[in-house]
Amino acid sequence: MIERASEFGASAAVPLVGGDSTNKSAGDMLREAREAHGLHIDMVAAALKVSPQKLAALEGDNIEALPDAVFARALAASVCRALRIDPQPVLAKLPGAQRPGLADADRTISKSLKSAAPRSGSGASGLPSRALLVVVVLLLLGAAVLFWLPQSAFDRVGAVFAGLGSHSDTTTASGTPAAAAVEPTAPSAPPVLPPPADTAPVEAHAVAEPPAAAVSNDLIVFVARDESWITVTEAGGKQLIRRTVKAGETVGLTGALPLSVVIGRASAVDVRVRGKPFDLTPLARSGGVARFEVKP
Repeated sequence: MIERASEFGASAAVPLVGGDSTNKSAGDMLREAREAHGLHIDMVAAALKVSPQKLAALEGDNIEALPDAVFARALAASVCRALRIDPQPVLAKLPGAQRPGLADADRTISKSLKSAAPRSGSGASGLPSRALLVVVVLLLLGAAVLFWLPQSAFDRVGAVFAGLGSHSDTTTASGTPAAAAVEPTAPSAPPVLPPPADTAPVEAHAVAEPPAAAVSNDLIVFVARDESWITVTEAGGKQLIRRTVKAGETVGLTGALPLSVVIGRASAVDVRVRGKPFDLTPLARSGGVARFEVKP
């Protein structure tokens, strides 16, 4: 017997002949259970929030009309819960039902695996967790160091690598060290050589700087007395220059103010801003990196 008691209401019990389900399909059992409650198929479909067509296909054992076998089994189980009947006989008639022997085998294998598995928290099992924790802490410390490291440190490292790269290029191209490449070989060569280190800035401008008319329109002019590197960024973040300048090279720039300027070897570069000499000595220690802005 099944009682006419479900989420749709309760009434007297309706007798069913025992053992009838052996020769009935899943759809037949679901339809008879619904009719035993005196419910229309549309009412059950509305309660389960599915279309009446899908519920009718399930009761008619038309599994091909449903999305798949998994959906059919899930819908059948929902109908059984709504009508408060045992879902096992119904699900056993649907595709995808597990054989009784396989269920027992699965439970036996599962128990064997659980008993053979080592318990967590024993002596050696905690070691990988501690090692992973140490690695994570080290990574976080490294990220914090990089975050708080001042920009000047990155500038110095960049200057060192730039100097090494230019030295390697000069040696490869000429087959001799960079120092030998700039050594004068004839009396006529001095005009293309960098001025001596002790030459005053005014004398360096007189040798390397182009005529005033050629750079009069440039907002800032750099004259390299020795190899250095220069970065100039105008308003808005656009970089006007970011490279290494060679000894004797003159670079003139104009851009949207303010200009942010970084010079790698301040002692090796002369600067003119709006046509006037700009002293870098107070901005750099021992001729190192100098930073300043050209404001409106």
